[in-house]
Amino acid sequence: MTKNLQGTVYLVPLPIGPDSAMHYHTPYLLELLPTIQVWIAENARTLRRYLSSLKLGIAIDNLNIFESNQHTPAKELDEFLSKIKSGTPLGVASEAGIPCIADPGNRVVDWAHRKNIPVVPLIGPNSISMAIESSGMNGQQFIFHGYPPIPAADQKKWLLDLFIGPWQSYTHSFIETPYRTDKLFNFIVATLPDYVLLCMAANLHDPDQQILTKSIGAWKKTKITWGKVPVVYVLGKQTQ
Repeated sequence: MTKNLQGTVYLVPLPIGPDSAMHYHTPYLLELLPTIQVWIAENARTLRRYLSSLKLGIAIDNLNIFESNQHTPAKELDEFLSKIKSGTPLGVASEAGIPCIADPGNRVVDWAHRKNIPVVPLIGPNSISMAIESSGMNGQQFIFHGYPPIPAADQKKWLLDLFIGPWQSYTHSFIETPYRTDKLFNFIVATLPDYVLLCMAANLHDPDQQILTKSIGAWKKTKITWGKVPVVYVLGKQTQ
């Protein structure tokens, strides 16, 4: 039986697609989850649905869940954390994937370190790292940029700047809202030199998952429409 480490902050992964469960639902995780009664979640409803779907006998209505996202005032989060009794295990969950990567959960982890509270990251899906490892590009030096600029002029300069100066040998990854997927894809293909590699990692952990890496020159010859799907974009150069 998994032992809950009292007074520990657990970074709990949530699925990123319908096939996620078979990838990371370990006996350790499934035994641990019913022992956590206090949570900080990016989306409380998503967390409740996830825990209910596992059918582990968790009394969902009895859970103490504080919703914390990029709009949550730091004061409110601090007040909730201050009320947690010493020795109480605390779960931290993102909307999808692992917490604290492209997610505001790092504020809780920072608090834990300042209070000398142990932090345990649990194994789970992360679309950013999965896209990079699946791209065939440099996995020794890479940067995640978050969201690219929206104005076309700023976006063009930003894309071109990735391949000049000290960062040109790095692999670059970023994300965009699904309704802009085709627009951004077409802009990248029209803007960057033919030798640059672009990986489109779409619908990860979904039956319709696609991970395709081609040069910009090859993408120009490919007729494809992505639609409104979640994508991690990875840019880089051919590895030697």
